[in-house]
Amino acid sequence: MILFIHNKIKVYNMFIHSSFQILRTILQEGSFTKAAQKLDMSGAAVGKHVQLLESKMKLRLFHRTTRTITPTDAAIKISTAVSQSEEHLNGILEELAEEQSTPTGRLKINVPMSYGELFLAKPMAKFAAAYPDVIVDVDFDDKRVHLIEEGYDLVIRIGILEDSGLIAKRISDFPILMCASPKLVQELGKPKAPKDLAKWPFICYSNASHPSLWSYKSDEEKSSSVNLRPSLYANSASMMKEACLEGVGAALLPQFCCDSEIEDGSLIHILPECSTAPERGVYVIYPDKKFLPLKVRKFIDMLQQN
Repeated sequence: MILFIHNKIKVYNMFIHSSFQILRTILQEGSFTKAAQKLDMSGAAVGKHVQLLESKMKLRLFHRTTRTITPTDAAIKISTAVSQSEEHLNGILEELAEEQSTPTGRLKINVPMSYGELFLAKPMAKFAAAYPDVIVDVDFDDKRVHLIEEGYDLVIRIGILEDSGLIAKRISDFPILMCASPKLVQELGKPKAPKDLAKWPFICYSNASHPSLWSYKSDEEKSSSVNLRPSLYANSASMMKEACLEGVGAALLPQFCCDSEIEDGSLIHILPECSTAPERGVYVIYPDKKFLPLKVRKFIDMLQQN
């Protein structure tokens, strides 16, 4: 019986060792399919070895989306260590295990510029102070990024999300209001219906999929849209607000950006009975729920608390 158990453990350890070698081959060849061909194995067998390693180490080794399969930093570290000494490999495995019990390592984040500077700068600074072993690497940028391909641990996104195979957690609402300056309203007359805006100059958010189209829902729950006449394009909410204040055109502005101006009368919320549709939200997006690194989990917890 003891001999049987010893042999079983030996076979299992050999299987694990083979799994490390297969992982290395996947990274060398650039895909599961090519690795399977080189190793003269089935794709299912290669996948089983990867799943075993992920389960045993409680680490995600590959991010899978509808577009790509990309190795994680952990997979790259292990693959590199496999070609060196067993002592070096054990050191890497211990380091990766440590990251699962204590937040550590680089945390790469992408957040929208205006929203991030106003609402996230202080919480992120507090997070960095609370977890000194985590190197926070944050990009403030409004352009679209590919989370996995560009190596981000998570991104904050505003608006309507596309189906990407990623995990999205809504952390707050994000109302958008149609605004204009008193000067422009006096010049063109107060609009009574969205169709009246068709001839108005409009300040467009250039990162939108349809910058000059306003989709809205009325108090009667009727959904419709109106095409607007562009007078200026910008990818910055602050720039759009300044242009709106100057009477360059009407603009769809985030409520956080224009609340004080509406309150003091320097901007007018026009057609308040119509709300921008569909409703926008603020989301934290990350690759996978399973084997989520502790540093990412702690950061998401912080966002929800703030």
